[in-house]
Amino acid sequence: MLLTRQKQNPAAPQLNMASMVDVVFLLLIFFMCTSSFTQIEDNLPTQLSRTNPSPNRASTDLPPIRISLKRSASGIVVINCENEAFTESQYKNLVKKLEQLRAVDDVRVIIEGQGTIPFGTMVKALDACYLADLRRVAFSAKGSQI
Repeated sequence: MLLTRQKQNPAAPQLNMASMVDVVFLLLIFFMCTSSFTQIEDNLPTQLSRTNPSPNRASTDLPPIRISLKRSASGIVVINCENEAFTESQYKNLVKKLEQLRAVDDVRVIIEGQGTIPFGTMVKALDACYLADLRRVAFSAKGSQI
């Protein structure tokens, strides 16, 4: 008996798609469980004016409140607001003064500073405006006009 060699056709390789789908779903579930969905933009305070100005006069007619930050001869930072001087230790008095001015109408506030003023002092003035519910605040270099 004569044995002949038969030609063998190798089968084409195939991917097992069932196990690949299982792996993809496991990865999807893993990333869904480990990711955090926080919205940082949600924490930004934004709001419109709460006051209703009288129809005879618009808010823009009122002059802005000017808070000027100066360094005195003794090196203490003096905060001038509507011709009244406050030091950094009198921070609560500044907030009360701004609340009194806010009771009239929602007016603009301009914080004027110089290059020699510490940044923390400007932030304190901005915080005082925020506590007094004044939201229309701008920063200005000393002497410039808005």
